[in-house]
Amino acid sequence: MKKLLSIVLFALVASFPAQAQVNDLSEQDIQAFKDRVGEVIDMFQNNLSILGGKKHSLKVKSVYKKSALKLFIGEGLPYTDPDGNKRQGVQMQVSSIKNGKTVKRSTALITYLDNLIKLPYAEVKLTQADTYRISNIYKVGDHYEATATIFQRFEGYVGTDMKKKYSDVTQKNIKVYIIPENDYVLGQHWSVRLGDIEVVDTIQD
Repeated sequence: MKKLLSIVLFALVASFPAQAQVNDLSEQDIQAFKDRVGEVIDMFQNNLSILGGKKHSLKVKSVYKKSALKLFIGEGLPYTDPDGNKRQGVQMQVSSIKNGKTVKRSTALITYLDNLIKLPYAEVKLTQADTYRISNIYKVGDHYEATATIFQRFEGYVGTDMKKKYSDVTQKNIKVYIIPENDYVLGQHWSVRLGDIEVVDTIQD
């Protein structure tokens, strides 16, 4: 339990010192941004594996759900983007293979996490199937945006013998915001927040 809570506490902080100037990014600055985005994605993946698995109580999963939401802009609720536009809560696109075709649908992030917890499998495994990729970071107003590509493996098991019933690998694109913030505790810093997640392709394996 101590290990779980330490991971959660670490996941709540998704920011780092603003050593780069907003108007100019060096190669070192860009790599630092990419490294931090990668850390946040790893936090999200870790949260998903715990929410989908059956080893932890609903109380523990509630903590991890809140931790996951804090990694996203608006924390799953309606939000105002860095350009001042009002948006609905972050959307998560999901997919499955039916009759050989990929079926996609979008749902609110909060709903996705709740549904993940309630999946009717004896065990669910969500893992990173391949290393993530982060596109070139570009400036928009006073902040930066990027797209992170991940490859996620989903496995669902049934019965007491844990027979695998369904598995696939999905390529997903995640909108990323790198936002300048200033507060009493951290001072001036860049804060990484994830945005909408889109399914690119799903392959059943």
